[in-house]
Amino acid sequence: MKTRESLITLKKAVHKFAFKENAVGIKRTYLYNSIFVVLLSIVSLGCQKSIDEITEQPLEKSTKSYLNKNTDNDPKKMLAFETLSDYEKFFNDPEFANKKIETTDYSPLRNTIDKINDLTDSQTPDLETNPIIEDEIYEGYGLLLDILNQKKLVELGNYIVRVDLAKDKIYTIPKNSPNAVDVILNSPTDESLVASHDPKTELISFLFNFIGCNDRWAQKKQVRLDSDSDGVYCSNRKRTKKELTYQSAGIYFSIVGEAKGQKRTLIWFSDNSQYPDISYFSYTFKRRCGSSEYWGGDPDSWGNSLAWSHDGNKATFRPYQSTYALKEFNVYANIVGCGGSHTLHIEDY
Repeated sequence: MKTRESLITLKKAVHKFAFKENAVGIKRTYLYNSIFVVLLSIVSLGCQKSIDEITEQPLEKSTKSYLNKNTDNDPKKMLAFETLSDYEKFFNDPEFANKKIETTDYSPLRNTIDKINDLTDSQTPDLETNPIIEDEIYEGYGLLLDILNQKKLVELGNYIVRVDLAKDKIYTIPKNSPNAVDVILNSPTDESLVASHDPKTELISFLFNFIGCNDRWAQKKQVRLDSDSDGVYCSNRKRTKKELTYQSAGIYFSIVGEAKGQKRTLIWFSDNSQYPDISYFSYTFKRRCGSSEYWGGDPDSWGNSLAWSHDGNKATFRPYQSTYALKEFNVYANIVGCGGSHTLHIEDY
């Protein structure tokens, strides 16, 4: 069978048919791809070439199979990493991370953030006085939402760690301490049992018991545009929230830019029709006692990388996400949405 010639002929035929439709571009592309996949499957029955060889498409990025994870919200149930190697692998290997999440009986903090978003989008009355809204501060913290359980706990090495962004503290307690979970949740200021740390501090050397680096830790920095005076409104009921942040949480560090479309009646909630964008991003940073790294360009060039995502509601670019803190950084982002393009800048040296 002349596989390539047959496929080219099929593809042209489907392309011609699909573009006769009057739907918008997105629907047209979806129709084209759907029909082509069906025809490709039929042709492939008599062919010896693999799908990857025929289509020459990049592998689809790993899906987050834990998005609908529903488990008991018991604070004693949490992820546990006995070694630094496993903790680093959770950041660097999506398949490993997904498997660990799926096979651990715990309720990740992501469940809380998802519920907040659902309540916001449904415009739940009195949401601002609902205690759950206090955890909104964790939104946008990437992989940390899966590392922590809903009580913001994780077991690392011989310690249980609690990340309290509201109080700007990271608490640790030896995991073998009597009633360790109850103590770290209810008596975190008991210095005889619980140690308190600044979120900018890289804690992995302490938690996994090895000699760390003596370089400085970069400070958390954020620029946010979300008010009328910031020039990010399309109207008094529609805006694009634009942010650029260096996140530090003791056991998690990240550089992230985000544009989020919002509209409001009584409260601000998601607007899925804006399609905001990050048109340009550049960074220079230096790891503590390590190398420097520079990059600049359009995040679209990262293709299927998990660092870049965008849809009708939100655009997010996270080029750095690690167990390791940075020594210094200098970051720019051009974020596009309501009010046009704004250049955001953060630095710490």
